[in-house]
Amino acid sequence: MAASATIVGLNHDLRGKKSYVQLVWDDEADKRLSLPVPFGCSFEDLPVETAKAVQALSAETAALVIKSVE
Repeated sequence: MAASATIVGLNHDLRGKKSYVQLVWDDEADKRLSLPVPFGCSFEDLPVETAKAVQALSAETAALVIKSVE
């Protein structure tokens, strides 16, 4: 079964003109994620914009080079 998460928050930084969505995994309440979404994102657009943000993060982390502290 695929993991699922629920949108639990949406914050708008008016000064910085940025918006962030907060997700919590449904089966692991201590697993949380905050991602940028388009500024002023409406509640109606939030699920689609959140999915786009998760996909972008997934693509970015797939190519991420992990370094250790030297």
